[in-house]
Amino acid sequence: MNTYLKLAWRNLWRNKRRTLITLSSIVFSVLFVSLMRSMNEGSYDSMIDTMVKFYSGYLQVQDTAYWDEKTLDNSLESNLVLDKKIASIKDVSLVTYRIESFALAAHQEKSKPVMVFGINPQLEDQIIQLSDKIVSGNFIDEKSKEAMISLGLSKYLNLKVGDTIVLISQGYHGVSAAGKFKVKSVFKHPSPDFDKRVIFLSLETAQEFYSMTDKYTSQVIMAKDHYSVENISKNIKPLLPKNRTVMTWDEIVPELASMIKSDRIGGIVMLLILYLVVGFGIFGTAMMMLNERKREFGIINAIGMHKYQINIVLSIEMIILGIIGAFIGLLLTFPIIAYFYNNPIPLTGDMAEVMLEYGIEPFMYFSIQPLIFINQAIIVFFISLIVSFFVIISIARMNLTKALRS
Repeated sequence: MNTYLKLAWRNLWRNKRRTLITLSSIVFSVLFVSLMRSMNEGSYDSMIDTMVKFYSGYLQVQDTAYWDEKTLDNSLESNLVLDKKIASIKDVSLVTYRIESFALAAHQEKSKPVMVFGINPQLEDQIIQLSDKIVSGNFIDEKSKEAMISLGLSKYLNLKVGDTIVLISQGYHGVSAAGKFKVKSVFKHPSPDFDKRVIFLSLETAQEFYSMTDKYTSQVIMAKDHYSVENISKNIKPLLPKNRTVMTWDEIVPELASMIKSDRIGGIVMLLILYLVVGFGIFGTAMMMLNERKREFGIINAIGMHKYQINIVLSIEMIILGIIGAFIGLLLTFPIIAYFYNNPIPLTGDMAEVMLEYGIEPFMYFSIQPLIFINQAIIVFFISLIVSFFVIISIARMNLTKALRS
Protein backbone atom coordinates (compact mmCIF):
# COMPACT_ATOMS: atom_id res chain seq x y z
CA MET A 1 0.00 0.00 0.00
CA ASN A 2 2.90 2.35 0.77
CA THR A 3 4.11 1.89 -2.84
CA TYR A 4 0.67 2.77 -4.22
CA LEU A 5 0.59 5.92 -2.07
CA LYS A 6 4.00 7.02 -3.35
CA LEU A 7 2.99 6.38 -6.97
CA ALA A 8 -0.30 8.25 -6.55
CA TRP A 9 1.39 11.26 -4.91
CA ARG A 10 4.13 11.46 -7.55
CA ASN A 11 1.60 11.06 -10.38
CA LEU A 12 -0.37 14.01 -9.05
CA TRP A 13 2.55 16.42 -9.09
CA ARG A 14 4.13 15.11 -12.27
CA ASN A 15 1.62 17.23 -14.15
CA LYS A 16 0.91 20.17 -11.84
CA ARG A 17 -1.41 21.99 -14.25
CA ARG A 18 -3.76 19.02 -14.54
CA THR A 19 -3.75 18.44 -10.77
CA LEU A 20 -4.43 22.11 -10.02
CA ILE A 21 -7.38 22.16 -12.45
CA THR A 22 -8.94 19.13 -10.73
CA LEU A 23 -8.21 20.57 -7.27
CA SER A 24 -9.73 23.91 -8.26
CA SER A 25 -12.99 22.25 -9.34
CA ILE A 26 -13.27 20.61 -5.90
CA VAL A 27 -12.22 23.74 -3.97
CA PHE A 28 -14.70 26.03 -5.73
CA SER A 29 -17.43 23.40 -5.42
CA VAL A 30 -16.99 23.42 -1.63
CA LEU A 31 -16.93 27.22 -1.67
CA PHE A 32 -20.07 27.74 -3.78
CA VAL A 33 -22.15 25.09 -2.03
CA SER A 34 -21.11 26.36 1.43
CA LEU A 35 -21.94 29.96 0.48
CA MET A 36 -25.40 28.96 -0.72
CA ARG A 37 -26.12 26.88 2.37
CA SER A 38 -24.76 29.56 4.71
CA MET A 39 -26.94 32.19 3.02
CA ASN A 40 -30.07 30.01 3.37
CA GLU A 41 -29.46 29.21 7.02
CA GLY A 42 -28.48 32.81 7.74
CA SER A 43 -31.84 34.06 6.44
CA TYR A 44 -33.66 31.53 8.66
CA ASP A 45 -31.55 32.56 11.67
CA SER A 46 -32.46 36.21 11.02
CA MET A 47 -36.21 35.46 10.81
CA ILE A 48 -36.14 33.39 13.99
CA ASP A 49 -33.98 35.93 15.82
CA THR A 50 -36.32 38.82 14.95
CA MET A 51 -39.44 36.92 15.96
CA VAL A 52 -38.17 35.46 19.25
CA LYS A 53 -36.64 38.71 20.44
CA PHE A 54 -39.67 40.90 19.79
CA TYR A 55 -42.39 38.43 20.56
CA SER A 56 -41.99 34.88 21.85
CA GLY A 57 -38.48 34.41 23.23
CA TYR A 58 -36.65 31.17 22.44
CA LEU A 59 -38.65 29.36 25.13
CA GLN A 60 -41.51 30.21 27.49
CA VAL A 61 -42.62 28.66 30.74
CA GLN A 62 -46.40 29.01 31.06
CA ASP A 63 -49.30 27.73 33.09
CA THR A 64 -50.47 24.44 31.53
CA ALA A 65 -53.85 26.01 30.67
CA TYR A 66 -52.53 29.28 29.23
CA TRP A 67 -51.78 28.16 25.66
CA ASP A 68 -55.32 26.82 25.10
CA GLU A 69 -56.99 29.72 26.90
CA LYS A 70 -54.86 32.87 26.87
CA THR A 71 -56.47 34.71 29.78
CA LEU A 72 -54.80 36.49 32.66
CA ASP A 73 -56.47 33.99 35.01
CA ASN A 74 -54.05 31.31 33.76
CA SER A 75 -51.00 33.13 35.07
CA LEU A 76 -47.80 32.27 36.96
CA GLU A 77 -46.36 33.33 40.28
CA SER A 78 -42.65 34.00 40.64
CA ASN A 79 -40.49 31.15 41.98
CA LEU A 80 -36.96 32.31 42.81
CA VAL A 81 -35.62 28.79 43.39
CA LEU A 82 -36.92 27.60 40.00
CA ASP A 83 -35.65 30.79 38.32
CA LYS A 84 -32.10 30.15 39.55
CA LYS A 85 -32.19 26.52 38.40
CA ILE A 86 -33.36 27.52 34.91
CA ALA A 87 -30.79 30.32 34.67
CA SER A 88 -28.00 27.85 35.54
CA ILE A 89 -28.80 25.55 32.59
CA LYS A 90 -26.13 25.50 29.91
CA ASP A 91 -26.73 27.92 26.98
CA VAL A 92 -29.44 29.87 28.85
CA SER A 93 -28.45 33.53 28.54
CA LEU A 94 -31.35 35.30 30.26
CA VAL A 95 -34.55 34.61 32.20
CA THR A 96 -37.27 37.22 32.69
CA TYR A 97 -41.02 37.48 33.25
CA ARG A 98 -43.57 39.11 30.96
CA ILE A 99 -47.23 40.04 31.01
CA GLU A 100 -48.89 39.83 27.61
CA SER A 101 -52.47 40.94 27.07
CA PHE A 102 -54.74 43.15 24.98
CA ALA A 103 -56.44 46.47 25.50
CA LEU A 104 -58.36 49.17 23.68
CA ALA A 105 -56.14 52.22 23.27
CA ALA A 106 -57.72 55.63 22.78
CA HIS A 107 -56.63 59.22 22.25
CA GLN A 108 -59.04 62.07 21.51
CA GLU A 109 -61.55 60.67 18.99
CA LYS A 110 -59.58 57.65 17.80
CA SER A 111 -59.23 54.15 19.29
CA LYS A 112 -57.52 50.92 18.32
CA PRO A 113 -57.07 47.39 19.78
CA VAL A 114 -53.45 46.95 20.89
CA MET A 115 -51.08 44.37 22.35
CA VAL A 116 -49.78 45.34 25.79
CA PHE A 117 -46.51 43.89 27.08
CA GLY A 118 -45.42 44.27 30.68
CA ILE A 119 -41.64 43.91 30.72
CA ASN A 120 -38.55 44.29 32.85
CA PRO A 121 -37.03 47.14 30.80
CA GLN A 122 -33.37 46.55 31.67
CA LEU A 123 -33.50 42.79 31.03
CA GLU A 124 -35.62 43.09 27.88
CA ASP A 125 -33.26 45.72 26.50
CA GLN A 126 -30.52 43.06 26.54
CA ILE A 127 -32.75 40.89 24.34
CA ILE A 128 -34.29 43.29 21.85
CA GLN A 129 -32.10 46.42 22.17
CA LEU A 130 -35.34 48.38 22.51
CA SER A 131 -33.54 51.53 23.65
CA ASP A 132 -31.74 51.64 20.26
CA LYS A 133 -35.07 51.63 18.41
CA ILE A 134 -36.49 54.71 20.11
CA VAL A 135 -37.53 57.38 17.61
CA SER A 136 -38.35 60.04 20.19
CA GLY A 137 -38.43 60.28 23.97
CA ASN A 138 -36.59 58.25 26.61
CA PHE A 139 -36.42 54.59 27.58
CA ILE A 140 -38.61 53.50 30.52
CA ASP A 141 -37.22 51.97 33.72
CA GLU A 142 -38.60 49.49 36.28
CA LYS A 143 -40.50 52.19 38.22
CA SER A 144 -41.83 54.09 35.20
CA LYS A 145 -45.57 54.71 35.13
CA GLU A 146 -45.37 55.88 31.51
CA ALA A 147 -45.78 53.88 28.28
CA MET A 148 -43.65 53.17 25.23
CA ILE A 149 -45.73 53.00 22.05
CA SER A 150 -44.88 51.83 18.54
CA LEU A 151 -44.42 54.36 15.75
CA GLY A 152 -47.32 53.10 13.61
CA LEU A 153 -49.69 53.29 16.60
CA SER A 154 -48.52 56.80 17.49
CA LYS A 155 -49.25 57.97 13.93
CA TYR A 156 -52.71 56.37 13.90
CA LEU A 157 -53.73 57.89 17.26
CA ASN A 158 -51.88 61.19 16.59
CA LEU A 159 -49.77 60.72 19.71
CA LYS A 160 -46.39 62.21 20.53
CA VAL A 161 -44.10 62.12 23.55
CA GLY A 162 -45.80 63.81 26.51
CA ASP A 163 -49.36 63.04 25.35
CA THR A 164 -51.70 60.79 27.33
CA ILE A 165 -53.04 57.47 26.06
CA VAL A 166 -56.08 55.76 27.62
CA LEU A 167 -56.12 51.95 27.95
CA ILE A 168 -59.28 49.95 28.68
CA SER A 169 -59.21 46.17 29.20
CA GLN A 170 -60.16 43.30 31.51
CA GLY A 171 -57.84 42.40 34.35
CA TYR A 172 -57.19 39.39 36.55
CA HIS A 173 -60.38 37.45 37.49
CA GLY A 174 -62.54 39.78 35.38
CA VAL A 175 -61.62 42.99 37.20
CA SER A 176 -62.08 46.10 35.05
CA ALA A 177 -58.79 47.58 33.92
CA ALA A 178 -58.64 51.22 32.89
CA GLY A 179 -55.87 53.74 33.09
CA LYS A 180 -54.20 56.81 31.65
CA PHE A 181 -50.53 56.64 30.70
CA LYS A 182 -48.21 59.39 29.64
CA VAL A 183 -46.24 58.53 26.48
CA LYS A 184 -42.57 58.51 27.45
CA SER A 185 -41.19 57.30 24.11
CA VAL A 186 -42.06 56.20 20.60
CA PHE A 187 -40.13 53.27 19.09
CA LYS A 188 -39.91 51.64 15.66
CA HIS A 189 -40.83 47.95 15.71
CA PRO A 190 -39.12 45.94 12.90
CA SER A 191 -42.38 44.14 12.06
CA PRO A 192 -44.84 46.41 10.20
CA ASP A 193 -47.79 44.50 11.68
CA PHE A 194 -46.56 44.80 15.28
CA ASP A 195 -45.51 48.42 14.69
CA LYS A 196 -49.19 49.35 14.35
CA ARG A 197 -50.33 47.93 17.70
CA VAL A 198 -47.72 47.46 20.43
CA ILE A 199 -47.40 49.17 23.82
CA PHE A 200 -44.71 48.42 26.41
CA LEU A 201 -45.22 49.08 30.13
CA SER A 202 -42.92 48.24 33.01
CA LEU A 203 -43.84 44.98 34.76
CA GLU A 204 -44.87 46.81 37.92
CA THR A 205 -47.12 49.20 36.00
CA ALA A 206 -48.71 46.35 34.00
CA GLN A 207 -49.36 44.39 37.20
CA GLU A 208 -51.13 47.39 38.73
CA PHE A 209 -53.15 47.98 35.55
CA TYR A 210 -54.32 44.37 35.28
CA SER A 211 -54.57 43.80 39.09
CA MET A 212 -51.96 41.02 38.88
CA THR A 213 -49.81 41.47 41.98
CA ASP A 214 -46.75 39.20 41.68
CA LYS A 215 -48.28 37.37 38.71
CA TYR A 216 -47.15 36.97 35.09
CA THR A 217 -48.47 35.35 31.92
CA SER A 218 -45.12 33.81 30.96
CA GLN A 219 -41.49 33.36 31.85
CA VAL A 220 -39.30 34.11 28.84
CA ILE A 221 -36.03 32.22 28.42
CA MET A 222 -33.38 33.39 25.99
CA ALA A 223 -30.60 31.17 24.63
CA LYS A 224 -27.37 31.67 22.73
CA ASP A 225 -29.19 30.70 19.52
CA HIS A 226 -32.07 28.52 18.35
CA TYR A 227 -29.78 25.51 17.85
CA SER A 228 -29.62 24.94 21.62
CA VAL A 229 -33.37 25.30 22.27
CA GLU A 230 -34.27 21.59 22.23
CA ASN A 231 -31.53 20.72 24.70
CA ILE A 232 -32.60 23.54 27.05
CA SER A 233 -36.23 22.41 26.85
CA LYS A 234 -35.27 18.85 27.84
CA ASN A 235 -33.37 20.18 30.85
CA ILE A 236 -36.20 22.47 31.99
CA LYS A 237 -39.05 19.92 31.86
CA PRO A 238 -37.92 17.84 34.88
CA LEU A 239 -37.65 21.03 36.99
CA LEU A 240 -41.22 22.25 36.44
CA PRO A 241 -44.17 21.59 38.78
CA LYS A 242 -47.27 19.91 37.34
CA ASN A 243 -49.07 23.20 36.70
CA ARG A 244 -46.31 24.56 34.43
CA THR A 245 -45.09 23.65 30.97
CA VAL A 246 -42.29 24.79 28.69
CA MET A 247 -42.85 25.72 25.04
CA THR A 248 -40.24 26.33 22.36
CA TRP A 249 -40.37 29.16 19.81
CA ASP A 250 -41.55 26.83 17.00
CA GLU A 251 -44.52 25.72 19.15
CA ILE A 252 -45.41 29.31 20.01
CA VAL A 253 -45.03 30.57 16.44
CA PRO A 254 -45.87 27.49 14.30
CA GLU A 255 -46.52 29.65 11.21
CA LEU A 256 -42.89 30.78 11.11
CA ALA A 257 -41.62 27.24 11.74
CA SER A 258 -43.84 25.92 8.92
CA MET A 259 -42.69 28.64 6.51
CA ILE A 260 -39.02 27.91 7.24
CA LYS A 261 -39.59 24.18 6.86
CA SER A 262 -41.23 24.54 3.43
CA ASP A 263 -38.60 27.04 2.28
CA ARG A 264 -35.83 24.74 3.49
CA ILE A 265 -37.24 21.91 1.34
CA GLY A 266 -37.04 24.21 -1.68
CA GLY A 267 -33.47 25.11 -0.68
CA ILE A 268 -32.52 21.45 -0.46
CA VAL A 269 -33.91 20.84 -3.98
CA MET A 270 -31.78 23.72 -5.26
CA LEU A 271 -28.83 22.32 -3.36
CA LEU A 272 -29.29 18.91 -4.98
CA ILE A 273 -29.27 20.58 -8.40
CA LEU A 274 -26.07 22.40 -7.41
CA TYR A 275 -24.54 19.12 -6.23
CA LEU A 276 -25.42 17.65 -9.65
CA VAL A 277 -23.67 20.55 -11.39
CA VAL A 278 -20.69 20.14 -9.05
CA GLY A 279 -20.58 16.41 -9.76
CA PHE A 280 -20.53 16.97 -13.52
CA GLY A 281 -17.83 19.60 -13.10
CA ILE A 282 -15.58 17.22 -11.18
CA PHE A 283 -16.49 14.40 -13.57
CA GLY A 284 -15.49 16.55 -16.56
CA THR A 285 -12.06 17.37 -15.12
CA ALA A 286 -11.55 13.70 -14.16
CA MET A 287 -12.43 12.53 -17.69
CA MET A 288 -10.07 15.14 -19.13
CA MET A 289 -7.32 13.77 -16.89
CA LEU A 290 -8.15 10.21 -17.97
CA ASN A 291 -7.97 11.02 -21.70
CA GLU A 292 -4.67 12.84 -21.28
CA ARG A 293 -3.15 9.81 -19.54
CA LYS A 294 -4.29 7.03 -21.90
CA ARG A 295 -0.82 6.50 -23.33
CA GLU A 296 0.65 6.50 -19.80
CA PHE A 297 -1.76 3.73 -18.75
CA GLY A 298 -0.85 1.70 -21.84
CA ILE A 299 2.90 1.99 -21.11
CA ILE A 300 2.67 1.03 -17.40
CA ASN A 301 0.41 -1.88 -18.33
CA ALA A 302 2.93 -3.01 -20.94
CA ILE A 303 5.75 -3.09 -18.37
CA GLY A 304 3.73 -5.30 -16.01
CA MET A 305 1.21 -3.22 -14.03
CA HIS A 306 -2.26 -4.82 -13.99
CA LYS A 307 -5.52 -2.92 -14.46
CA TYR A 308 -6.58 -3.43 -10.84
CA GLN A 309 -3.28 -1.89 -9.70
CA ILE A 310 -3.84 1.09 -12.00
CA ASN A 311 -7.32 1.43 -10.52
CA ILE A 312 -5.93 1.37 -6.97
CA VAL A 313 -3.45 4.14 -7.80
CA LEU A 314 -6.15 6.24 -9.52
CA SER A 315 -8.54 5.76 -6.58
CA ILE A 316 -5.86 6.92 -4.15
CA GLU A 317 -5.19 9.94 -6.39
CA MET A 318 -8.88 10.92 -6.33
CA ILE A 319 -9.06 10.41 -2.55
CA ILE A 320 -5.99 12.62 -2.06
CA LEU A 321 -7.43 15.25 -4.41
CA GLY A 322 -10.79 15.07 -2.58
CA ILE A 323 -9.21 15.49 0.86
CA ILE A 324 -6.89 18.33 -0.19
CA GLY A 325 -9.63 20.07 -2.21
CA ALA A 326 -12.18 19.83 0.62
CA PHE A 327 -9.64 21.09 3.16
CA ILE A 328 -8.54 24.06 1.01
CA GLY A 329 -12.21 24.77 0.26
CA LEU A 330 -12.91 24.98 4.00
CA LEU A 331 -9.92 27.27 4.56
CA LEU A 332 -11.14 29.64 1.82
CA THR A 333 -14.82 29.44 2.76
CA PHE A 334 -14.64 30.30 6.44
CA PRO A 335 -13.00 33.77 6.22
CA ILE A 336 -15.29 34.78 3.32
CA ILE A 337 -18.46 33.74 5.16
CA ALA A 338 -17.14 35.17 8.45
CA TYR A 339 -16.74 38.54 6.67
CA PHE A 340 -20.30 38.47 5.31
CA TYR A 341 -21.58 37.26 8.70
CA ASN A 342 -20.17 40.43 10.30
CA ASN A 343 -21.07 42.61 7.27
CA PRO A 344 -24.48 41.45 5.91
CA ILE A 345 -25.21 42.42 2.31
CA PRO A 346 -27.86 45.22 2.18
CA LEU A 347 -30.80 44.64 -0.15
CA THR A 348 -32.74 47.25 -2.09
CA GLY A 349 -35.82 47.49 -4.30
CA ASP A 350 -38.70 45.00 -4.28
CA MET A 351 -36.75 42.36 -2.35
CA ALA A 352 -36.15 44.83 0.50
CA GLU A 353 -39.84 45.79 0.58
CA VAL A 354 -40.96 42.15 0.74
CA MET A 355 -38.56 41.46 3.64
CA LEU A 356 -39.75 44.54 5.52
CA GLU A 357 -43.36 43.36 5.16
CA TYR A 358 -42.38 40.17 6.98
CA GLY A 359 -40.63 42.17 9.69
CA ILE A 360 -37.14 41.16 8.56
CA GLU A 361 -34.37 43.69 8.13
CA PRO A 362 -33.47 44.02 4.40
CA PHE A 363 -30.09 42.34 4.56
CA MET A 364 -28.69 39.09 3.20
CA TYR A 365 -27.46 37.30 6.30
CA PHE A 366 -25.01 34.41 6.52
CA SER A 367 -24.65 31.67 9.10
CA ILE A 368 -21.31 30.53 10.54
CA GLN A 369 -22.51 27.25 12.03
CA PRO A 370 -19.47 24.89 11.63
CA LEU A 371 -21.59 21.96 10.47
CA ILE A 372 -22.66 23.92 7.38
CA PHE A 373 -19.07 23.99 6.09
CA ILE A 374 -18.03 20.56 7.31
CA ASN A 375 -21.10 18.86 5.82
CA GLN A 376 -20.58 20.48 2.42
CA ALA A 377 -16.88 19.52 2.40
CA ILE A 378 -17.78 15.91 3.26
CA ILE A 379 -20.50 15.77 0.58
CA VAL A 380 -18.22 17.22 -2.12
CA PHE A 381 -15.51 14.76 -1.04
CA PHE A 382 -17.94 11.86 -1.49
CA ILE A 383 -18.97 13.24 -4.89
CA SER A 384 -15.30 13.07 -5.90
CA LEU A 385 -15.20 9.44 -4.68
CA ILE A 386 -18.26 8.62 -6.81
CA VAL A 387 -16.50 10.22 -9.78
CA SER A 388 -13.45 8.04 -9.07
CA PHE A 389 -15.76 5.00 -9.34
CA PHE A 390 -16.63 6.02 -12.92
CA VAL A 391 -12.92 6.52 -13.62
CA ILE A 392 -12.28 2.95 -12.44
CA ILE A 393 -15.04 1.65 -14.73
CA SER A 394 -13.51 3.57 -17.64
CA ILE A 395 -10.09 2.02 -16.97
CA ALA A 396 -11.65 -1.44 -16.69
CA ARG A 397 -13.27 -1.00 -20.13
CA MET A 398 -10.23 0.62 -21.71
CA ASN A 399 -8.24 -1.31 -24.31
CA LEU A 400 -4.76 -0.59 -22.99
CA THR A 401 -3.10 -1.99 -26.15
CA LYS A 402 -4.85 0.65 -28.25
CA ALA A 403 -4.13 3.23 -25.53
CA LEU A 404 -0.43 2.49 -25.97
CA ARG A 405 -0.65 3.68 -29.58
CA SER A 406 -2.68 6.83 -28.80
